[in-house]
Amino acid sequence: MVYQLLIELEGVEPRIWRRVRVEADCTMRTLHHVIQLAMGWENCHLYQFQAGNEIITQIDFVDDDFAEDHEVYIDEYFTKVGQKMVYEYDFGDSWRHTIRLEEIIENDDDIVPRCLGGERNCPPEDIGGIPGYLNIIEVMKNPRIPEYEEMVDWYGGVYDSERFRLDLVNEDFEEFDDYVEDTENGWGF
Repeated sequence: MVYQLLIELEGVEPRIWRRVRVEADCTMRTLHHVIQLAMGWENCHLYQFQAGNEIITQIDFVDDDFAEDHEVYIDEYFTKVGQKMVYEYDFGDSWRHTIRLEEIIENDDDIVPRCLGGERNCPPEDIGGIPGYLNIIEVMKNPRIPEYEEMVDWYGGVYDSERFRLDLVNEDFEEFDDYVEDTENGWGF
């Protein structure tokens, strides 16, 4: 069984979103990796899921109040179309994403995970949350302001908030198993 999920970054207009398909029986940790690749994050910060009153997070950071992300499967929480949960990435910048189950597909021979669509570039890492994101968008509009060169140097180029390349995301998903193995071996969370 395959789930089609809509992932939308909260608090940002115009919307930044991705539509993905994943195995219904993948773990929450696998879903974290899917979100990282689909959104374009760098997987270098802590994260958690909130499903109802339950918090699900990395094994290294759990206590008795949290569920361990590698032991929890998404089909334990998503049982019918329309259900939602929250994924928060980077507790400093607090990038909250709403995840909604859009469709349950009984027989799907497509390769998953896979991204079906999306809009707009995710914010740069460590930008300072929504205020920092809004600032970089304004700065990138005007190369004459003093902060422009600083911001380009810091980011490593010109940040394009409209850029989203579905083909590149799905190329990353073709190497999904290698990506997960690398991150599980200390290259990320």
